[in-house]
Amino acid sequence: MSLIRFLSFTMVLGMIGVALHPGRLCAQNKGPPTEMIRGAYQEILRSCDTNKDGKLTVQECMGAFKDKAKAEKDCKYWDANSDGIITEEEYVSQARKIMK
Repeated sequence: MSLIRFLSFTMVLGMIGVALHPGRLCAQNKGPPTEMIRGAYQEILRSCDTNKDGKLTVQECMGAFKDKAKAEKDCKYWDANSDGIITEEEYVSQARKIMK
């Protein structure tokens, strides 16, 4: 499964969870709970962290895509501070931006 499909799938699951629990939507503003987004990041880290150092580099992220131009654009989006590492905090923050 490509990273983008995985991210999309995770977001859909999150939105379903929010739809089933409308009280959570008010507590979290929009989108799935932060814990769910963090869980998605951990799943991505488990599948894409090829050297198993506990860090998701932009290069490792890009390795999950077939379309390298799209990979570069998407992975750089998740690396909000452009340091070459996509942290859990960056992932949560960027995911929240998408959901606004």
